Order: sequence, then structure tokens, then C-alpha cells
Amino acid sequence: MSVSSHLTPEPERRLWLILEGVRDEAERAEWKCAALAALCAVELARAPEPARALLALSAAAGVLALLPFPHKPRRVPLLDPAPARASGDDRLISPHDAIKYAYGELVLKLDRYLGGGVSTTPYYEDLVAEIALNARRAARKRRVLALVAVLTALGQLTFIVGIR
Repeated sequence: MSVSSHLTPEPERRLWLILEGVRDEAERAEWKCAALAALCAVELARAPEPARALLALSAAAGVLALLPFPHKPRRVPLLDPAPARASGDDRLISPHDAIKYAYGELVLKLDRYLGGGVSTTPYYEDLVAEIALNARRAARKRRVLALVAVLTALGQLTFIVGIR
């Protein structure tokens, strides 16, 4: 018996909350990438030659993160994290955990997670499909954010060393 099985299931409201959380995470990653790209663009004018390449690359990757990623259901090797094994400890409201599951598995897992009602209604299954696509998008944006952060940090180090 699941923890929420004694409650009145409201899968629609809960699914919408999960979907909004996943969308918000992707948006936060976009804002962070934009801020780092702007920082790199400002520093490009004053950077020494070795730092310029790293800062330009970081700014370009930051702009890449602002582009809408296509909703490809397939895994893209450079943008998607390596497939991880699903476990019972997964928090399904986290994009990192939600992308571990195939669509059908995610429907069944969310059905159990929310106390039932998801797998019986096509509308709810459509919401789960949106959650899966947006979780993949958020994970891709976070992956690009990590790349931008590393490139920016390396550019900053090169900038500091070049000043001395």
C-alpha cells in the first residue's frame, strides 16, 4: 500500500504541479546560462588572447542553451546524461530522476506514486508525456549549464593568470 493510497487521488493537479516544477527547472538553467554568457561577452573585450577563446566558447554555449531544444524522445549522446539505473529511491518530481524511465514505465511509476488514476485516463497519460519531454529538456539544459560553467571558470582562471 502506498503512502498516498488513503488520500483522494487528484492526479491532474499533482501532475500539473510536477510539470510546472520541471518547466521551472529548465527555465532556471536558461537564466543561469544567459547570465554566464553575458558575463563572458562583457569580459571578451578586455581578456588576454588565451582567455578569449574560452570565454567566446562559453558565450556561444550559453546562447545554445537559450535555443529551444527539440522534443526528441530519443537520447542525444552529447546533451543527455548517461542512462542511469532506476531505483526505488527516485524522486519523480526531479527531472534527473524522471528521465531514467521510459514513457510507459513513467506512467506506471507515477500512477503508483500519486495513488492511482493516471493510467486509466488518456489525458493524464498526455500530461505524463509532457512531463517526460520537459524533464529531458531540463536535463539537457542543466548539462549545457554545467559545460558553460566549466568553460567560464577556465576562462576566468586564464583571464586572471593573463593579467599578472
